[in-house]
This record gives sequence, structure tokens and C-alpha cells, in this order.
Amino acid sequence: MYSKILKLFLLSYGLLGLAFAQEALQLEEAIAQMKQNNTQLKLADSEISLSQAELSGTNAAFLPKIAASYTGYITNDPLNAFGFKLQQGIVSQMDFDPQLLNNPDATADFHTNLSVQMPILNFDVFSAKKALKEKIKATEYKKLFATEMLAVEIEKAYINLQFLYEAKTAVKQGIAAYAEVLRNTKNMEKQGYAKYADVLMVQVGLSEVQHKEIDIDNNIANLSDYLNWLMGRTNKTLYKPTVSLVQNQLSSQERSFAENRYDLLAMKSGLNAQQEMINMNKKRLLPRLNGFGSFGFHDKKMFGFGNNGYMAGLSLSWDIFNGNETLNKDRQLKISQESMQTEIRLHVEKNQLELEKANRDLIANNAKIQLAKSAKEQASESLQILENRYAQGLEKTSDVLVSQATAISKQVNFLEAVKDFNLSALQIRFLTQQTN
Repeated sequence: MYSKILKLFLLSYGLLGLAFAQEALQLEEAIAQMKQNNTQLKLADSEISLSQAELSGTNAAFLPKIAASYTGYITNDPLNAFGFKLQQGIVSQMDFDPQLLNNPDATADFHTNLSVQMPILNFDVFSAKKALKEKIKATEYKKLFATEMLAVEIEKAYINLQFLYEAKTAVKQGIAAYAEVLRNTKNMEKQGYAKYADVLMVQVGLSEVQHKEIDIDNNIANLSDYLNWLMGRTNKTLYKPTVSLVQNQLSSQERSFAENRYDLLAMKSGLNAQQEMINMNKKRLLPRLNGFGSFGFHDKKMFGFGNNGYMAGLSLSWDIFNGNETLNKDRQLKISQESMQTEIRLHVEKNQLELEKANRDLIANNAKIQLAKSAKEQASESLQILENRYAQGLEKTSDVLVSQATAISKQVNFLEAVKDFNLSALQIRFLTQQTN
């Protein structure tokens, strides 16, 4: 009864898996899809565009500012009333009458004005522009590093998928072997050479192996979902690698830490930007030279364009002392710069430790592969001997089941050792990858 229920459950689980399409996936294709569709990379593109927009904004410090205005006034203030007449060019001799000067009638003025402000020499703006250029470089390096990181994540998932499918093959072989033992045990029970308890024992062992297959299928689905997210896909495809799990090779050159990786280049560009910010702050103490000019019309009638006039000039300004604001800002920026330098050293030290660990793991995993390979072969040979003796009634059922479980375990251990070796090699390649 238990066996029938389990078979029905496995059948329904298999039908459920058919609801999701299975697709053969090449590693290069997955990485290409990630570069094109990944949400994190799209966010990085937005950050680059924002930095470029900020850089374009600095052009305002080199371009003129032009403004137009139209203003209407009415006043009986003696000074302004006489000034309006002067600007309108309508002053006559009678306007100098003391009575009119002291008590003028209400006077209107409608002023049309065009003004221009032209930056000529502002030293701090040059450093600000350089700082933004370094910021853009840092953002671009961050995107390149994020692309490398995501490619590593895809390759990790791909290696784990290779392992799971190979492990599933081993488990299926184990299921077939258990089924054969179960068939032989039932025949031996009918002949009186085995007990019903032996049959139940084999069925329990078979169900345990079938449970492992369910776990593997679940992990395949989880990894496929992760790959879908990395590639920017929204479908529920189950992926199968086009290449089987084999031990990857690693050249001897890929063993030294690379200090020109994109993450370090991004941090160094950020440090350069900080230096330009320090320069900009210092240059604020230098004088500024700006030009200005205006041209306008004055008329006593609305929308009139009567008398006109212009004014142009140069402005030289110099903040000689601003209450130590510049010095305090300079101190803060230098402390921040020192902190960034320390952060870079810490980042390098951590990555060097990771590289040393990955190299040790690689050596250990290579040794594990050799041991696991020998153990797998020995377990397989031992199982074959026991199965032959069991068919002749010379071995106990429990011994065969233990040997069968050991053979499956050793096969999976070998595959896991290969997987771990490939993951260590991948980590080393990532940490030692040189940029162009």
C-alpha cells in the first residue's frame, strides 16, 4: 500500500514538472542574456547617465546666462520720478522747477530689459569638472565589475546544475538497482529464501533514494529560477546544461592577485575624484572674474519702446577670508580621502585572503577528487560482488542495501568533489582576472 501511494505521488510530481518547459542552456548564452537584460546592470546604466548629466551641468559655469524681463512702475517719489524721466529721455527745462522736483505728479515707467552674465575665469569649476569625470569613470568601472560578478554567479549556478543533473543520473541508476534487488528479493521470498521483512527493507531503501531524486528536482527548479532572474527573464523555464560536469583546468598564471580589477579601478577613480574635490575647495580662495551687461528700453506707455540704453562691465571678486570655512572643509575632505585609501587597502587585503583560501581549497578538492574516485570504484566493485553472492543466496539483504547506499553515496561524493574543485577554480579566475 505504501509503495502504491509513493508511486502515485511521484507520478503527480513528474506531471507537475512537465508544466514547466525544460530548455538546454549554454553558459555563453546565459551570460549574454544577463548582459542584455539584467535589472542590476540597467540600474548601473541609470547611475552612469545621472553622472553624465551632472557633468553636462558644469558647462553652465562656462556659458553665458541670458535673461529678459518686462517691468512696470508708477511712483510720486521725487528721486524715482525724475529718474524715470531721465531714463525715458523726456526731461525738459520745466522739470527742474523746485515745486515739480519736490512734489512730482505720479510718473509711470515701463522697462524692457535684456541682461547677460558671462563667467570668464572661475578656477574651482575646472576641478569640479575633473571630479565629475572621475566619478563617471568610477561608475562605469562599477558596472563592469557588476557584470563580472553576475557572470560568476551564472557560472556558479551552471556548475551546480551540472552537478545536480549528474547526481540525478547516479540516483536514477541507484533506483534501478534497488528495483532489481526488490524484484530478486520478492522472488526469493516466494521460494522461501527470504522473509517478508527483507522485502519491506528493500522498499524502504528504494523510497529513500526516490526522496533524494525529489530533492534534486527541487534544487534544479530553484537554480533555474535564479538563472531566470540573473538573465532578466520572467518565465518558469527549467534549464539543463549542454555540457556535462568535468574537472576544469586552471593555468599556473592564474594564481596571483590582480590589482587592476574593475572594483579596484572604481575605488581608485573615486579617490581621484576626492583629490579633485580638495583642489576645488582650495581654488575657491582664488579671485573670480565675470562679465555682465544689459540693454533696455524705458517708456511711459505700456508696451512702448522709447529711449534705450546699455551697460557692460567686469567684476573681479575675491573671498580673502570666509571664517575658516574653506580650511575646515579642506580638513574634512582630506580625512575622507585617507579613509578611502584605508578602505582600498582593506579591500585588497580581504581579496588576497580569499585568493589564498581559494588556492588551498583547490588543492584540497583536487585531493578529494582522487580519493573519491578510488572510493567510488571500490564501492562499485564491492556492490557487484555482493549482488552476485546475494543472487546465489550467500549474502543478507541488509548487506546488499548498505552496499547499494554506499555506492550511490560515493558516486555523489565524487561528483561533489569535482563541483567544489570547479567552484574553487572559478573563484581563483575571478580574483586574478586582469582588465584590458
